[in-house]
Amino acid sequence: MRSPFVLASLFATITALRGLAAAEKTAPIHVAYDAEHLDLEKHVLQFKPSRAIDEATLSVIGEDGTELGTGVAKYDKAPADPWWTITWTQPADARVMVLRLHVAAVDGAVTNVKLIPWSVTVEHEDVTFRSDSAVVDADERTKLDASLAKITEIAKSAAPFMKLTLYIAGHTDTVGPTAKNRKLSLDRAVAIGQYLRSQKLDMQIVVAGFGEEVPKLKTADETDERANRRADYVLGPAGGTPPFKGPYAKVKADWRPLK
Repeated sequence: MRSPFVLASLFATITALRGLAAAEKTAPIHVAYDAEHLDLEKHVLQFKPSRAIDEATLSVIGEDGTELGTGVAKYDKAPADPWWTITWTQPADARVMVLRLHVAAVDGAVTNVKLIPWSVTVEHEDVTFRSDSAVVDADERTKLDASLAKITEIAKSAAPFMKLTLYIAGHTDTVGPTAKNRKLSLDRAVAIGQYLRSQKLDMQIVVAGFGEEVPKLKTADETDERANRRADYVLGPAGGTPPFKGPYAKVKADWRPLK
C-alpha cells in the first residue's frame, strides 16, 4: 500500500500535467511572415505558424477599400519546411493594399494577422544636383513641388488604412571616392526631405545614401553624369521595412529618420 505522501505527490503531478496540457491548448498561436515569402504577382502567401494548423483563410483588400479576392486552404499535415502556403484569386491589374489572414490551429486556437504589402514608387522628374553639391537649386524646386502633389494625393488614398513613411534614396555619379559619395548622396536625400517638410508634408521621412552603387545610367569610374545625381522616392507603411527591391537590395544602406 502506497503512503498518503506518495499518493498526494502522484495526484499533484497528474494535476500539474493536466494543467500544462490545458494551458498548451489555450496558448495563443503566433504567425511569422516576411516580404520574401509573398508573391503578389502569383498571388501566393507563405507564413510560419508557431504550431500545426488545419485551416487558413485570406481576404485581399484593394486600394479603394473593397475586397479584391479571397483564399481558403485546409491542411491535412504540416509541410516539409516550416512555411505554410495559401493562394488567392483577384483581378489581374488591381493593386493589393492589405491582406487579412485568419489561421485556425489544430487545438482550436485562432488568430488574425493583418499584412500590409503595399508600397508606391513615386514617379517624378528627377531633381538633379551640381557636381559635388547637395544644394537643391532654385530652378529645381518646381520638380519637387510636382512630386509633393503626387505624394499628397497617394497619401490621401492610403489614409483610411495606414500611416505612411516617405523613403528618400539619394545617389551620386562615379566622380570621387566611394565613402565620400555615400555621404554626399545622404546629404542630397536630406536636402530633398527638408524641402518637402518645409512645404508642410505631414508624414515621417526616412533617408539613406546609396552613393554611386545604384546608378540610373551605368558609367565608367570618375564619370561626371548628371542623370545619376538624383534621388528616388517610395511611400510605404509607417513602421515597416524600407520597400526597396532590385539593385537596392544588394546595397547595405543606413536608413535614418529625417531630423
